[in-house]
Amino acid sequence: RLSNVVMMGMGEPLANYRNVMDAIKRMNSDLGIGARKITVSTVGVVPNIRKLMEEDIQVRLAVSLHCSNEEERTALLPANQRYGGLDELMSTIREYIDTTKRRVTFEWALIENQNDTPEVARELGHLLERFGIRKDMAHVNLIPLNPTGGFEGSPSGRMRVKEFVSVLDREFGITGTPRVRRGIDIEAGCGQLKATVKKKEEKEAEKVLQKKMEQSISAVEDLKSFIDQPAHSPSAGPPIIGVYEDEEDDDVEDAEIGDMQLSIEDMFSERIRQSNELQQGSIVNFEFHDAVNLDDDDDEFEDESYENDLDKQEAQRLINLVNSSFASEPSAKTHTTSISVEEKETVLVGPTTTIIDEESIRKSKKRRKKLLKLLKATNRLKELQTNGKVMNEEQLEKISRENEYKDELESVEHNLQ
Repeated sequence: RLSNVVMMGMGEPLANYRNVMDAIKRMNSDLGIGARKITVSTVGVVPNIRKLMEEDIQVRLAVSLHCSNEEERTALLPANQRYGGLDELMSTIREYIDTTKRRVTFEWALIENQNDTPEVARELGHLLERFGIRKDMAHVNLIPLNPTGGFEGSPSGRMRVKEFVSVLDREFGITGTPRVRRGIDIEAGCGQLKATVKKKEEKEAEKVLQKKMEQSISAVEDLKSFIDQPAHSPSAGPPIIGVYEDEEDDDVEDAEIGDMQLSIEDMFSERIRQSNELQQGSIVNFEFHDAVNLDDDDDEFEDESYENDLDKQEAQRLINLVNSSFASEPSAKTHTTSISVEEKETVLVGPTTTIIDEESIRKSKKRRKKLLKLLKATNRLKELQTNGKVMNEEQLEKISRENEYKDELESVEHNLQ
């Protein structure tokens, strides 16, 4: 029977906070797994660690630390600087322990000659002491690095692991547990699966490139063999290459095209002459094409293509005329008609990343404000529905999109952190 669950190796759990918490609550209620048997691992998403300490569920917290100084941790884990650095993380961990009264586990992937020396163990011990983290409320899990493609580091040997644990225990009274590496055969270690998939994609790209090169070489060889063929004798006449249509058919087609051009010119010449007499401020009668329906929400509508240059010139001239008419204030005799086309709200989906440029921040804040309004309106509709009010199709659709709004709002808020 499944008894313990660790939310790890699936992307950063606290970057997907709402869904992770929903899953934990279902495991606890539906599967009967105790909350203290469930561990959430994080690289150090400080804002959501603070959220977690306010949750009314006693899950365990594990922090992927791996380095005990600012410079090295930022080099190994770029997210370190993103959430305020090592000092901000350790202060939050101290606050988490004081609030929840629960022990925190520090994950430490041992990389040979990089973070597995006795000096590094002492640096880790001093770090915990500096932030006042009690010895009995901290535990260090030591896991030799899983081999990962694209990363040159190698796992620490057994003696290195033993010495690291000994320094923590003997000099600082901090318990450390060497863990057995698991999941190597199924690419389960952090970064393993991504590295394997990337390597496979690179091999596929190499195959495609090789095939294109072979096709190019074959084409060059065919061209060379054609050029090297002996020339025809003068009596045989020039070689005939390709397929030719009858000249009579070409003459008929050219005549039809010429007649078509003349008829088009006749059709538009009078209209162009009349429109050239228009001046700025003149009232223009517009005629909507039967194929265009402004009330139609069909996203597959495509603009009509221009059949000839006269058609394109006429369209451009009318556009310029309308633009120049709206440049100045319309006269009292001019009547304007407002056509409102309501567009559907589109939900932005995609990978979440922190934004830093001012323009993107401004747009994200504006979008967040809009999403909050939509969620507020959705909640109001749900209350009315609960009270027996009959909803129309548009209102039901807004209610059905509540989760989409929440997901997007969570993504926007994460990017603004």
